[in-house]
Amino acid sequence: MRASPGRFMPTPLQLLAWSTVTIGVCFVGFVVWYLMTHALAGAPGRDIHNYILAGLRLNIGHPLYGYGPGDERIATEGFADYPLYSPPLIAVVFRLVVLLPANGEYLWWIAMDTLELLAVAMLIRRAPLLAGVALIVLGVPIGVLLEFGNVDCLVAFGMLVAWRWLVDGHDDRAAIVIAVLASLKLTPVIFVWWLFVTGRRRAAAVAIGVGVVCALIAMLGTEPLIMAKFVQVTTTNVAGPATTTGAAGLAGMVGLPSAIYAWLPRVILVSGIGAMFVMRRRPGVAFAIGASLMWLASPIASVHTPALLLVALAPLAWPMARAIAGGEPDSSVGTPGPDEQSEAPLTSREFAPGPTLSTKSALSRRDRVAARRGTRATRPRQGHSRWPDPAP
Repeated sequence: MRASPGRFMPTPLQLLAWSTVTIGVCFVGFVVWYLMTHALAGAPGRDIHNYILAGLRLNIGHPLYGYGPGDERIATEGFADYPLYSPPLIAVVFRLVVLLPANGEYLWWIAMDTLELLAVAMLIRRAPLLAGVALIVLGVPIGVLLEFGNVDCLVAFGMLVAWRWLVDGHDDRAAIVIAVLASLKLTPVIFVWWLFVTGRRRAAAVAIGVGVVCALIAMLGTEPLIMAKFVQVTTTNVAGPATTTGAAGLAGMVGLPSAIYAWLPRVILVSGIGAMFVMRRRPGVAFAIGASLMWLASPIASVHTPALLLVALAPLAWPMARAIAGGEPDSSVGTPGPDEQSEAPLTSREFAPGPTLSTKSALSRRDRVAARRGTRATRPRQGHSRWPDPAP
């Protein structure tokens, strides 16, 4: 039987979504082209250069958060005079990267850009309209991030993967990813708080344990007191002036007094932590708040840091059933209708009543996936039944 031509005709919403994606991709491509041809002459950005210098300093026995004889100084642009603001583990990684040809600069650049493009592709596949709008709004930060090769590329991709695992019930795997990312770039540490407040206490403990292991690796690769020095660098940045590419810049755009600029990231951090606790029964909303804190609560946000807002789209692209912290079911949660059981990527069951997922009840992974889909779990296989077989 011949297929009807109308069967393959896209809907107006699909046309709008893919038109938006096309515009967004072209815009990001233009930003990258402009940076490569006019600003950086086709070379990777300064972030990779800073990582390379950190690895080289360690390999010749110079301090990580200081300068030795003959070390190249980093332009700090008026902020704390440290050659590196990142956790020490990234420098330990680059002790090996710099052994590659050209100090591994281009290989790292290609790897980071690939991960960022994969993150964008994952969102386009699941939620093309939202991803297209994000590419248009965040085109400049995403393009700059692709050019700079910052480790935020890995953070964006890793947090999307972590969210997918959380949706599928693999909390421990997600916790390991979060801990490793926070050991390379401090900002994802906020999601350890998310694990705790949403009732995933075991996963939070796993994240803390993996973080301790990563800290020990960093100490072995640098010096025993390196974590204390990193804390000193971080507190200096928090107490210092905030960059205009973060919350302080937004405050200036709305006309707030400059006297509050330095305090704004701290206020946003505390408020965001409280908001995540308040929204703990809406895990997707709390997750999106955490993603925004990676930018707004950072006192040294860069031009590319807003690209991390792509992580906030994960709960819309892969909806999660509403979890109940503390293991008590919420009587206000209703039964999902047939329309809520669809896998349409442009809508989210996260912000509508859905099935309860108790984290302290002894649910199997099969039951949790069934709860996420709004369906009833099938009867256990013969021989493994939790209910007595009916009488013959």
